[in-house]
Amino acid sequence: MPPKTAKATDIHRISPLTIGTPLRADTLRQTGPSIKTVEDKVSRFRKLSTWPWPALLWIGAGCSIVGMAMVLPVAWDLAVIQQAMRDLRGGLDPYVAELARLAAIGPRAHDYNVYPYPPVTLIFLRFANLFPTILGRALFWIIYAAGFGAQLWAGFQLALPAERRILRYALPLVVFFPGFMPNEVILCGNLAIPIYGAVLAAAILGWKKNQWGWFYMAVLAGSLFKPPFLALLAIPMLVGTAQVVRSSAAAGFGVLLFAVQRLIWPTQFSEYLRLLQVESIFRHNAGHFEAFGFSAAGVLASVLQAMGRPFGFSSTLFYLAYSGALFLALIYFAWQYRQERIGRYTFMTVLVVGALLLSPRILQYDTLPVTLPMFLLLIRGWKNDASRWIIVVGLGCAFAAFLANKDALEISLTMWTLLMSGVVSLRREAQFAKVSAYVEALEPVGEPELEGVSL
Repeated sequence: MPPKTAKATDIHRISPLTIGTPLRADTLRQTGPSIKTVEDKVSRFRKLSTWPWPALLWIGAGCSIVGMAMVLPVAWDLAVIQQAMRDLRGGLDPYVAELARLAAIGPRAHDYNVYPYPPVTLIFLRFANLFPTILGRALFWIIYAAGFGAQLWAGFQLALPAERRILRYALPLVVFFPGFMPNEVILCGNLAIPIYGAVLAAAILGWKKNQWGWFYMAVLAGSLFKPPFLALLAIPMLVGTAQVVRSSAAAGFGVLLFAVQRLIWPTQFSEYLRLLQVESIFRHNAGHFEAFGFSAAGVLASVLQAMGRPFGFSSTLFYLAYSGALFLALIYFAWQYRQERIGRYTFMTVLVVGALLLSPRILQYDTLPVTLPMFLLLIRGWKNDASRWIIVVGLGCAFAAFLANKDALEISLTMWTLLMSGVVSLRREAQFAKVSAYVEALEPVGEPELEGVSL
């Protein structure tokens, strides 16, 4: 009697006693399709993994930006500059005109953004008035997009080769999560976006080739609009070769450019300071207690102001204390960096974030250029037990602040948490370098080899 033919659906019921029984050809033909199905699924998965996911994410990000621009306010910071340009065309003093508009708006003035830049910037506005309106807007948005692209490029240069594979997927997400917080700040049209792009791109050039001329020019130009940009001069001072004197001279010159405006335009400079003071009062009266920004000193000033207590001296003293401690820590690791005891990529990433935290005033658009460096600190710190605990606790507190609608506290905690994680990673590398000094290999350990080391 011929052996019974096994069906493909009955394979799981075959008895061990029938294993030695030869299968007929029609049996193999019946079981064949199930094997082919598995192969087809594997083939489809392989094809799926070869899709250009980064490009698709960028397409999605671009479509989302267009969608947000259609339903959300756009270029609210650019509108402030355009209003000041109209005032100049009409022969008005922009600061006096802004004070008059605040007085006319009254209690609703807390939602009104005033022109916040020093009198020297009016020279650039008069020059911009020479261009037709449509051409001027087109040029601005082209420069704006280039500045954002330069920020992403600079952040990408801080990644190790192994990290760049995952960073390609994170690049489009920066549009939606600047500083690890969901926000549409990419649409604001603030001048800080292209300025940061130029500064960070020049910083990468200086870091790799020790050519810092473009960096100093970019920082000084940016400080004409926003004096806190001078804090970024800590980057060449600590990572460059023979740049201490030049960085210090550039910082002194930047401070002089701001202070001399009181002598050149005394009336407008007084009006400028008065305008900032009146705007702060309006926001305080309306319950906006985060007008001082997202720096640690700004958070403290906002808390004290909300409590009705004096905040000027306390927040200034607090800023001097923590910024001095941070700068001393960066100097220590700069010495370790010059001794080739720590990785250059890790140190430069920490330095970029640390230099931003040296600024006394940080706003949402200031966190956009350091989002990628913060992400790199996150994935590097996660490999170390001590850093991992810092990340879990710190980001947990930041998430709680986010749920409580405390944006300034959330961003400040996030940045300081990831900076501390990077500091621990640097300390770990320095300790490993001391241990390796007793090993026969005299050449410094390459940075990729440090990734998996745990002491």
